[in-house]
Amino acid sequence: MPNLRVAHAVTTDEMAIVPCTDDLLKPYETAHPQFRQFLGKFTDPFGAKVSPGVLLLSSDAPETFKSVEAVSSFRDLIALSVIPIQRARGIVHDGSHYVQYSDYFDFYPWVYHEGHQHLVCNTPAQVALHEVRVFRGQTSPILSALDFEQRDLDSPLLNALLERWRVRYGTRRPEWSDRALFRSLNMAAAASRIPAGVDLTTFSLGRNIGLWVSAFEILTHTGQDKVRLWDVYDRLGTIAWRRKKLQARRYKPTSSKTKRNLACWIYGEIYRVRNDFLHGNPVDGKSLTVKRSGRNLFSYAPILYRMALSGFLDIKPPITNSVEWSRARFDFHSNQGDVEEALLSVLVSDAAFKADRAARLSRVRMVSRQVLRET
Repeated sequence: MPNLRVAHAVTTDEMAIVPCTDDLLKPYETAHPQFRQFLGKFTDPFGAKVSPGVLLLSSDAPETFKSVEAVSSFRDLIALSVIPIQRARGIVHDGSHYVQYSDYFDFYPWVYHEGHQHLVCNTPAQVALHEVRVFRGQTSPILSALDFEQRDLDSPLLNALLERWRVRYGTRRPEWSDRALFRSLNMAAAASRIPAGVDLTTFSLGRNIGLWVSAFEILTHTGQDKVRLWDVYDRLGTIAWRRKKLQARRYKPTSSKTKRNLACWIYGEIYRVRNDFLHGNPVDGKSLTVKRSGRNLFSYAPILYRMALSGFLDIKPPITNSVEWSRARFDFHSNQGDVEEALLSVLVSDAAFKADRAARLSRVRMVSRQVLRET
């Protein structure tokens, strides 16, 4: 994974993603010096050295964890534990330097093969073998390599997904819901890719929107009959929202005869636009724009998907001593707070949202200073 400077390892008993300097790699590097040489040959397109992240698979792991699907699902769940929360933080905290695309989590196609003692590449496009000596690895030219740290992760979501990953790939006969979850994550990872490079068009964004709708539908599918639009609405309506504005049934989304919450309205707009793009209906540069706020629906699909996952996995605040500070409790409320605040911004212009947030923060500071004076 050369596109991320991995500073924080994500580990389970069966699999891990670690920095290339991790002690877990040293025994293998001692036995295979060319592997260490391989890791040291990555740069960005301008020649600056890059330290890639490395995926490790335990030799003691059950065979069910050793498939390409299991490895890809491990990568997908990590990507979707980063991208939605970073999208939300980008809106709420006004930033664009976050890891917001799944391309950052791409596996490099050339890998060291200890049997051949060469590099091998096996993709749908080519099967090839070459020498480590002449290898020159590069990060993707479409990305700027970013740091990957613990704070980038949505820990409550990550922990829930890791638990289900071990259940899903710990058996040869998984439940429908576990199959659906990781099929949906795979579709969401595809939807999270950069829509295009310098050739970006509205059509590029619309194509990704279509993949997001598929990710929602797969997650909602129970294995019985077909998934309909209102099935997704029903799922979004049962999520444990913290904000009253997200609980309120004030909106009439696409094709709904009854009023539903804001999450359903957002999904209805995404669904309607997806139909226009994928069915060849007339579209233009404003098709993805929310008229009331000028916001782009493309940014809200992954954020809404995070809450769909929260409902599916039944993620709840940890039970702890309410008096004592808890990292887990802080992460739960902080992350869901950012996600919900980002969703609430969909009908508010960027300028109005920033002004309102600044005013609220100012009031909090005033109250804090008053409390400090009184104590």
